[in-house]
Amino acid sequence: MSGQAGAVVIDIALLGTVKIAVRSGEGATDVALSYLERSLLAALACAPGTVVSTERLADMLWDGPPPSGARTRVHGLVSSVRKRVAAAGGDALVLATDPSGYVLCVEPERVDAECFRALMLQASDAVERGERDSATECWQRALGLWRGPAFDGLRPHAFQIEALALEEMRMTAWENCFDADLRSGRYERVIPELTRQRARHPGRERLVAQLMIALHATDRHAEALGTYRALRQHLRDEYGMSPGVRVSKIHELLLRGPSEMGELLATLPGCHALTG
Repeated sequence: MSGQAGAVVIDIALLGTVKIAVRSGEGATDVALSYLERSLLAALACAPGTVVSTERLADMLWDGPPPSGARTRVHGLVSSVRKRVAAAGGDALVLATDPSGYVLCVEPERVDAECFRALMLQASDAVERGERDSATECWQRALGLWRGPAFDGLRPHAFQIEALALEEMRMTAWENCFDADLRSGRYERVIPELTRQRARHPGRERLVAQLMIALHATDRHAEALGTYRALRQHLRDEYGMSPGVRVSKIHELLLRGPSEMGELLATLPGCHALTG
């Protein structure tokens, strides 16, 4: 998302705290926005180049029924963001007016969430060509765009569908990178991040399977079995269900005693390019 020499561009960040930056050859200037201004920006940045109706914007900006004069207030927020962007040296018409609403006039690659999706698609293409290293590089670059939860600090319900879809793709990228590390024998290296991600998603079976394999490979057999027991308890308590076939197969292999890594790695499902 870097700017061209001599050009002034505007970057939008959604993968973390929502922000807008005016970037030129002299560097980048973050534009200070209020909560509602950030919410407006996020709503428009979910579909750059596409008109979002004033009514839709009002629904996303306020809890419950929009307040009296919501249309006027949306217009006021748009005007305020334009002034702030212009003061930072950017083009105020980055937010353009349409008879039915407003549109964010930036190229998709100026929005980090769109860059993330593009890298995931590139990884998908690389998987289909059998280019695992290229795919892994794309997943790593995609993960590097994240600074925190998508739309961090904004109303969760307003952006829930978009945030969940992005988070699912993010976890797919993590899991595919973990697969690559495991297949390359980087067991010790992968355990800390696997442990962090599993703590965030205790019921995600693919993560648990990967962590079990990595722990077993580093002679932490009891921890590997304990990881499975924690998954089983979590699924029973939260959903009234049992672990799936793949992770249960790994558990069975570990219960038999020392297992060949090739047999354990064969249980991995292979790379997923996209989900959701």
